[in-house]
Amino acid sequence: MGRGALVGIAVVALVAGNLTAPAVAQTGRSAADRLAVGEVVDLAPGVRPQDQRLALRAPRTDLSGERFYFVMPDRFANGDRGNDRGGSTETDRLKTGFDPSDKGFYHGGDLKGLRSTLDYLRGMGTTAIWMTPMFANRWVQGSGADVSAGYHGYWTTDFTRLDPHFGSTADMRAVIADAHRLGMKVLFDIVANHTADVIDYAEGSHDYRDTRTHPYRDAQGNPVDIKAFAGRPDFPRIATFPYTPVVTDPNAKTPAWLNDPALYHNRGDSSFAGESGEYGDFIGLDDLMTEHPRVVRGMREIFTGWIDVLDIDGYRVDTVKHVNMEFWQALAPHVKAYAEARGKRDFFVFGEVYSDDPALTSSYTTTGRMQATLDFPFQAGALDLLSGRGAQHLADVLLADDRYTDADSNAAASPTFLGNHDMGRLAWMLRDRRPGIGDEELLSRLRLGNALMYLWRGNPVVYYGDEQGFAGGGGDKLTRQDMFASRTPEYAAETFVGAGRTGAQDNYNRAHPLYRQLAQLASFVDRDEVWAEGAQALRLAQGDVLAFSRFSAKDRREHVVVVNSGSASTTVDVPVSAGGFRVEFPSTGGRVRVVDGKARVTVPAFSVLALRATDRLSSGRVAPTLVAPAVGTVLDKRVELRADGIPVPFAQATFAARVRGSREWTVLGTDDAAPYRVFADVAALPGAGVGAEVEFRVVARDGSGPLGADGAAVRLVAAPPEPVGSDWFVVHYNRPAGDYAGWGVHVWGDVVEPTAWERPVPFAGETGYGRFAWVRLRPGAREVGVLVHRGDEKDGGDRLLDPTSPQVWVRQGSEVSYRSEIAATGTVTVHYNRPSGDYGGLAVRVAGRPDVPLTGRDAFGAVATVEAATEVAVVSGGVAVAGGAPRGASVWAREGDSRLHASLAAAQNRAVIHYHRPDGDYAGWTLYHWTGSQNPSPDWGSSAPPTGRDAFGALWSVPLAPGAGGLSHIVHRGDEKDPGPDQYLDVGTTGYEAWFTSGSVGPVLPPT
Repeated sequence: MGRGALVGIAVVALVAGNLTAPAVAQTGRSAADRLAVGEVVDLAPGVRPQDQRLALRAPRTDLSGERFYFVMPDRFANGDRGNDRGGSTETDRLKTGFDPSDKGFYHGGDLKGLRSTLDYLRGMGTTAIWMTPMFANRWVQGSGADVSAGYHGYWTTDFTRLDPHFGSTADMRAVIADAHRLGMKVLFDIVANHTADVIDYAEGSHDYRDTRTHPYRDAQGNPVDIKAFAGRPDFPRIATFPYTPVVTDPNAKTPAWLNDPALYHNRGDSSFAGESGEYGDFIGLDDLMTEHPRVVRGMREIFTGWIDVLDIDGYRVDTVKHVNMEFWQALAPHVKAYAEARGKRDFFVFGEVYSDDPALTSSYTTTGRMQATLDFPFQAGALDLLSGRGAQHLADVLLADDRYTDADSNAAASPTFLGNHDMGRLAWMLRDRRPGIGDEELLSRLRLGNALMYLWRGNPVVYYGDEQGFAGGGGDKLTRQDMFASRTPEYAAETFVGAGRTGAQDNYNRAHPLYRQLAQLASFVDRDEVWAEGAQALRLAQGDVLAFSRFSAKDRREHVVVVNSGSASTTVDVPVSAGGFRVEFPSTGGRVRVVDGKARVTVPAFSVLALRATDRLSSGRVAPTLVAPAVGTVLDKRVELRADGIPVPFAQATFAARVRGSREWTVLGTDDAAPYRVFADVAALPGAGVGAEVEFRVVARDGSGPLGADGAAVRLVAAPPEPVGSDWFVVHYNRPAGDYAGWGVHVWGDVVEPTAWERPVPFAGETGYGRFAWVRLRPGAREVGVLVHRGDEKDGGDRLLDPTSPQVWVRQGSEVSYRSEIAATGTVTVHYNRPSGDYGGLAVRVAGRPDVPLTGRDAFGAVATVEAATEVAVVSGGVAVAGGAPRGASVWAREGDSRLHASLAAAQNRAVIHYHRPDGDYAGWTLYHWTGSQNPSPDWGSSAPPTGRDAFGALWSVPLAPGAGGLSHIVHRGDEKDPGPDQYLDVGTTGYEAWFTSGSVGPVLPPT
């Protein structure tokens, strides 16, 4: 949903009972306008006369169940060798861009070639073709070793004509017409963020210049905040830019307005973190000022014009997260409405938001009003499952689907995929994660991935060549092989998975096992609309096994999918709703009995089973309980509204809200699968403000059963000031073997000192989790990029993180970024001390699980580890003697004290101060301590030397006086203090253990 006005939500007028169009929202809100929940009032449950109008069904108005084939035409089929050089008579590759022996140049594929192979695509069940950009490009860019051509289409110079390397407008019309006759849609890739690199800077530098130190200025020299004016007709004329733009060719781009350098950000190269993500040049490409109304108008004309010229069916939009949200709010609905007015009611616009965070990707379909975004979260979770890292990540992705739910869209339209032209192919990623994997196992895992993707909600996307077992050797150019016999040595030498063929041959092999599997999967899912439009609910995530249900509101029949990515057959009990099932995939099979609400299923290794209920589910009665945001919740982001008390997994629950005094309800969304919830932008409601009362409503129904409804109200107050951000950002890293030598973290974005690749920040700190690295943040930091590596060996990919939560935990071999230690480990280790040394009868208790005896031993006492939980307790003879909420992955307790302590230092009532000096010189440095110390330093000259050393540096462990609230101290060498002022470690706020680096007043860890 949007901000200031309504975006991605609809208003229900109770008098007329109709939906009115949402207005475009503002995406910014000043600190003075921030709201919070001041009071929550429960309202009486029960159905009101007007609730019937809120009893809606989850929409399926956008594409779902469409089967996409993502093709790079230059690499697919060469149907006209006369256009290989773009119509040029030159033979120099630096002029024509054509060199089929170089993976970075044009290879000759074109539209005529694609047209000649349409039956090949239809034969494996393709229903939609998505092409990389086809517009006229800068044919060659770069120099020396960095020179390459625009074969991929992302260096556009002319949005009004096609690249002659690919063919003519008539050729494209012919492709689209033939595809339509075969029942396939055609969609274009298009870029609004940038154009080809034509603008240089007079200053001779390209390092990013930020808005704080280099603001835009008008003719009077006043700073201009372009974000505040985004899309407004009174957008000011900018007289001074961060860099002085120099246009190398004043007529290089079409339409002509693209040649105006004042319509570009001109801030230098993006670091892909913080504000540079929107304002910086994408690897040197000219970054359009999409806040400017002329750019908005121009892009609207470009996007809509091609609908009339070619009869296309939609767009995939590149680099969406690098463009301001207001631009998408203005563009995406306009393009869809234009297409609908011309009879194309299923026109589809979806965006590339390169992130596996559903909170971010979903913001572009809710606040940004796009119909869908590429499902990077699914890709990341599926890769973890398919590579043997367990099912929980993908289960969490499914639970996060509710973030996409608003009044007119949801996750059902998400295009799902397993690999692409940037990150690489699934086959390569599996080889990378499982060194030494054989081709037989690799083929099995690829088949499993295809089946998972086709049975999951959304629109599955096959990347060209995946159906022929292409693997490649990495991302980008290494994953863009030729389908026709390749003259590129790296491509020609590759032997593809599953068929023994190489890249030196044409590869349109309809007998390939993956091609045949995809055709069979298409045939299977076409038999029942549940696979295209059905709701989806998580049933089980256990080790390598994931189970979920699909359900069609029309048929009311449950289908259960059980995936086993393990190397051995496994038997699981899957919670279900129906009373009996038959196996329907991969082939029709026998009955599956249900006992006590669970179906026992045995799934072979690397396999998937689908079950179909033998009976339809009956409709039931629901009595929802609405859970509103808690008191104190700040409303500057979308917040959860939840409906508990709905015992069935596939009801329809509509959430709505209105400010007191309004007759109209704002529909926030309808959820059709448990858990029932939406994420709403409450502060965007009409009339929301300090003192306003907002009423929430949930209306639910299971099938044809009776309505159930509940409500709650909240009073809005001014939010407290935003907390001052931490000085430090800390990256915790765990390598099970303890081999940290040479490993560090490359950092960029809102940090004081971004690193050079060859000089990463070392993991020089040490905790029970592993090692940690730290970096100083810039004031007001909003985004930090991190990449763990040793030389050119990377562990995981780029991570763009929000430093308002100033710590992150990562693990060797995992792409997941955890925001707490307990989430990273998935466990809690309980340490317990009993002076007598008798630990008989002691155990750790977690509600709902068997007690775990404290059988381990360490220097503190007894130890046991349990699965992570919100509450743990130590029991003696079944009676709790200590307990509480664990703050980390380890807790300590002592006999006679019922508290759980977050550190050993806290349990021992000690202050532990770690001290780091970059020069490594600790000679003569001592600690003077007084207030709070059990044994204060007798005088300045008798300050304490370090009591120990660790990877971080020196440390002092100081016993505290009973009841002390902290420790006053100074680190010094003679009269040299570090830092200068007296220091006080407040154990109540900072904790009993802290890590300080030389010159810093506040601790590095915990960051405050």
